[in-house]
Amino acid sequence: MITWLNTAWDFQAEPPEVALLPLACFEPHGPHLPVGSDVLLMGAIAWRIAERLNARTFLLPTWPLGTSGHHARQRGVVYLNFETLWAVVRDVVTALYEHGIPRVVVLNNHGSALTTTSRPLGNFIVKTAVRQLNYETPGLTAIWVQPFAAARQALSALFPSACEEVHAGAVETSILMHLVPEHVGPLSPDHTPEFSPAYLDFTPFHNLAPAGVWGRPSEASAEKGAQALEAVVDATVAYIERTFAQIAQLKEGVTPHIALEEHG
Repeated sequence: MITWLNTAWDFQAEPPEVALLPLACFEPHGPHLPVGSDVLLMGAIAWRIAERLNARTFLLPTWPLGTSGHHARQRGVVYLNFETLWAVVRDVVTALYEHGIPRVVVLNNHGSALTTTSRPLGNFIVKTAVRQLNYETPGLTAIWVQPFAAARQALSALFPSACEEVHAGAVETSILMHLVPEHVGPLSPDHTPEFSPAYLDFTPFHNLAPAGVWGRPSEASAEKGAQALEAVVDATVAYIERTFAQIAQLKEGVTPHIALEEHG
């Protein structure tokens, strides 16, 4: 693995085959978790993924800002317009390709077990940006993935409420209890709105979850967090390697058997 701590000479001696770009969001996570929760989560998840991929991997620093406009006017949120995040992804991936790295993985924040790997939760523009980069750059293979979605089966086995959670619930809280217990406060009350997350297309987050919690932090524990982190990393590594292999077959004219839900 190569990171921002390596020198340019290290890149020359062992050129990376894959780059990993983690994206996070900077937004309120209720009274029990910090506004930088996603930055902490994605940094830890990305580091472990980079260590396990079967390729020389360049891990970039976690980009901290996403398109969190649904949290607009809530204290602690800092967000980008869709066009800005599109430009960030486009420019970074293009620079990596010009650097000689033909495969790029965009870890598009953590996502949720209630979605699939073909439909992102949040940072929706990243899927479009990655698709356009692939269309415009034939030698590039760029993919995106949200780790909680990749691990939805394992997370659902650990947390009965995993497929109901959107924000600051048992999964996020547990992993942060494991990683940075000193930054987890007294747990917020559980809150799972009767409305689907699809209603976030029509109304701000605080109208559906006033305290910033959409899930069941009462189910959280550090022990579950350690198990969840391992499951998320394993599932995401498997998804990345499987998807790159399938795309390589497609580019060689071989049609692999791919379930629609399994590709981004």
